[in-house]
Amino acid sequence: MAPYRILSMDGGGSWALIQVKALIALFGNQATGHEVLSQFDLAAANSGGSIVLGCLIENFTLQQILDFFHDEGQRKAVFSKTNKIGDQVLNEVIGIGPRYSADKKLPALQQALPRRGNLLLSEAVADIRRENGDDSIHALILGFDYDRTRAAFFRSKTVDGPSWGSGGAAEVTLAEAIHASTNAPVNYFDGPARFPNRPGRYWDGAVSGCNNPVLAAVTEAVGLKQDPHEIVALSLGTANNALPWPQPGDPPSLYTQPPSKTGLRSDVKKLATAILDDPPDAATFVAHVMTGCGAGLDPAVSDSRIIRMNPLVSPRKSAARANDPWSAPGGMTHDQFEYIFNLDMDAVETAEVDAITQYADLWLKDEVLNQPVRMNGDLLKREVGQDTFSAAKAAWEKISR
Repeated sequence: MAPYRILSMDGGGSWALIQVKALIALFGNQATGHEVLSQFDLAAANSGGSIVLGCLIENFTLQQILDFFHDEGQRKAVFSKTNKIGDQVLNEVIGIGPRYSADKKLPALQQALPRRGNLLLSEAVADIRRENGDDSIHALILGFDYDRTRAAFFRSKTVDGPSWGSGGAAEVTLAEAIHASTNAPVNYFDGPARFPNRPGRYWDGAVSGCNNPVLAAVTEAVGLKQDPHEIVALSLGTANNALPWPQPGDPPSLYTQPPSKTGLRSDVKKLATAILDDPPDAATFVAHVMTGCGAGLDPAVSDSRIIRMNPLVSPRKSAARANDPWSAPGGMTHDQFEYIFNLDMDAVETAEVDAITQYADLWLKDEVLNQPVRMNGDLLKREVGQDTFSAAKAAWEKISR
């Protein structure tokens, strides 16, 4: 019997094009969204990943989804500048504050998903089934309920049981669920996401600790009465920054992690972006533990049922470089590395998206590190999982059979 397969896709704005390129490497650029989803039982996504999921549900080809992210007009329709003068001034003066309009985002998403965007989430996936399966896939899109200050799970079917309580199917459309999930607060959108004909106000699911939704997805699968040891998950990220910590005896390096600045401005910015940092990374490891820490798998194939595919924006180390053991990966110059390292989640300009694309291509060729399930963050050394894309791809192809 084939394992229960999960597709999980992180948030990350335009960086979600990395997920599309990973799917193309797995399925080919002309695979349709429904063909991809037919390889999974459950698909979970947050923020930028929910846009990819919406396009898969719409049944675009993977090439069409990639073209969507490369279309500057499409990007700027979703990330439409706010007209609120106070927010504009705040951002220009201190570099903190909303830059984009929440109210303009929903119409842009509805226009981008003309066939299924206005269907209830359950209706949008009703005819999408696991290959040779009888039931529709389960879709899960993550958000944060602004008024109730708790996680919001937009799911396509009810999840309940005597030990779980009941989580009902979402009474929102596909586009509305994506609208809620993509509404990153503080430094991005100027207010909570709202729906025209339904109550509720929402922020991005990253505020719920679900920027990487794989742990929520595994929990959902267990709630659907799946044996944790029969679950496998493909967790697609949107790149994570990682600098090594200076080690005693190492010469000074341009690429090691400096101590963080303190002060109100720095602290507010760090807090506003913390939703993208360690809790989402920890989710992958906790999901690994929940699914048995790889027990029963051939260790030559994989040491985990969670396969993480996510490029690290990090340097590479070589003992041959005596003056500085760390250097930019993939033949990049220091300036090129610094540019991609400092690039924000809301990359909308063509040069920014091109830089993300080029970095993703280096990752697909194993010239930059893949984020494993767990690593020594000081030394950037893998402890669980795979540290190259090709190793992660080979592991997924074997454990998902």
